[in-house]
Amino acid sequence: MSYPKITELPPNTSPLTTDVLPLYDIGTSADQKITIAKLLTLFVSNVTMQVLTATGTYTPTTNMKKCLAILVGGGGGGGCGFLTDAAGSGGGGGGGAIKLFTAADIGASKAFTIGAAGDGSTGANATAGGDTFIGAAGSEILKATGGGLGTDGRDFATYGAFDMVAGGAGGVGSLGDLNMQGSPGEKGVIFTGANGWGGAGGCSFLGMGGLQPAVNTAGAVGTGYGSGGGGGHASAVTNKNGAAGKIGIIYIIEFLG
Repeated sequence: MSYPKITELPPNTSPLTTDVLPLYDIGTSADQKITIAKLLTLFVSNVTMQVLTATGTYTPTTNMKKCLAILVGGGGGGGCGFLTDAAGSGGGGGGGAIKLFTAADIGASKAFTIGAAGDGSTGANATAGGDTFIGAAGSEILKATGGGLGTDGRDFATYGAFDMVAGGAGGVGSLGDLNMQGSPGEKGVIFTGANGWGGAGGCSFLGMGGLQPAVNTAGAVGTGYGSGGGGGHASAVTNKNGAAGKIGIIYIIEFLG
């Protein structure tokens, strides 16, 4: 018995999802067949997203085929303008990472951690931003570290003219298809006994860090996820605090079948 080739079959003008299609065009009985309904599962039928801003468990949307995960670590806190005529440096921006995962990579669910924002200094030390990652700690499948802490500026009279203290280091991404480093916080600068500025916070790839403050002003909070806090500048006896960084985030684009 001979069978027509696919190209010889009449057109199906009213297809149903239950219709069966041969997989081979060899003019003989097909070794395998597939329904239109099953064929449709090979294609992306919708795109959705999940925005994760608090540590928990990521559960994929039903029929997720692949997902693009975008994450950034927490921003570091800015340093304080401590004592008279002093300028703190900015906190570092969090690192970033992007990776395309399959449904098998994620499984039924995956734990995740959102990097905390670093605290700005109030005369004690600032704190670094927290790490953001997917997977359990120690077995992460995607990770971005937080930005480093800014440094407190000290008394101009003690440390001399043009005193500058280094900003916090930028965080780094790892395990991604694309890994990015956050920018470091800027140095705090003193020109004279009363003039200078606190260092700007470092940027993440999702936003600007806190801007340099005016003379004798506390540091400014960053404008985007993972950005570092700005350092404070003091030209009088009152300390001017550094600003907090911003929290990290995970943004997941899901491709559904």
